[in-house]
Amino acid sequence: MAKKQKYRNSIAPHKGKVKSNLSRSDNLIFVVCIIIALLFWALIKLSHDYPASYTFKLKYKNAPVEKRLTGLVDTTVNIKFSAVGYSIIKLALFEDMTELTIDLENFNLMKKESNEYFIYTDELKEEMASRVNLPATEIDFSRTTIGFILEDLHEKEVEVLSNIKLQFKEQFDLYEKEIITPTSVKVFGPKGVLDTIDHVYTQNITLRDVDSDRDIMIYIENPDSDLLHFDPDFVSLKIRVEKFTESSIDTPIDFSGIDENIKSFPAVAKVYFKVAQKDFNNIESGQFRVAPEIGGVSLHDVDKLHLTIEEKPDFIRNEWIVPADVEFLIIK
Repeated sequence: MAKKQKYRNSIAPHKGKVKSNLSRSDNLIFVVCIIIALLFWALIKLSHDYPASYTFKLKYKNAPVEKRLTGLVDTTVNIKFSAVGYSIIKLALFEDMTELTIDLENFNLMKKESNEYFIYTDELKEEMASRVNLPATEIDFSRTTIGFILEDLHEKEVEVLSNIKLQFKEQFDLYEKEIITPTSVKVFGPKGVLDTIDHVYTQNITLRDVDSDRDIMIYIENPDSDLLHFDPDFVSLKIRVEKFTESSIDTPIDFSGIDENIKSFPAVAKVYFKVAQKDFNNIESGQFRVAPEIGGVSLHDVDKLHLTIEEKPDFIRNEWIVPADVEFLIIK
């Protein structure tokens, strides 16, 4: 009898644990069912249409180059529409529904009075419809027009200068001056500022290891983007590059500009220069003329004359003469 009682005592705790595990499992199933029910309820609710209203702060860009945006008549605009709950949540999570930037290039600017202009909000409906993924007919603006102030700017045409830096590979160099197209642009701004501007520069960029021609589009550097506008605001820059070689040529020293009978030592000078390889075969001795500098020089007071290159081909560069000075005798 004592053994039976001991056996019953030993299995009693296990029965309690089984009941506890069943109770927890039931609770978990109940919670899951509640969550599923809530999800279905939310999905049903989010599939319904709801009214939405947003107030946008207005910003503008790309005013006409001959004008400057100086003020706003309307600073905000309100829009209303109806959309399914999913779409409204998506807008709240992924779209900035606080600012509306208006690109004035894309709209018809209507003049009201003096410097006041406006656009019709109907022209904004397509853009807003794309933003909220609804037909344009579903968008309702709180006003029919949006107004702003545009003031006329003064105009001046100025030359464009290159501000590009070129770093060439060995033996390569610029064959001719950079070609800028157009060579001048219109600048719009306050008269007092325009009076101080005679030219403008391209943006400062550096091209490295240059060994071939380049055609690039480059913007003009604006010294004051708040006050000045350019038309156009970029130019085309053509860069012609060639491989150069060093060469030399002997040429007699020309004393024809001196009344005296002169004999120099040596009688021939050597002109060193750099020339593009494609022009190398065009070099001829007759294209050069080397003569002494005689301005303000008394031939009887000096024993040497300094030589200069009076004539040379246009396509050579970095030329120098050896010797730079020659001794001479006046032959009587």
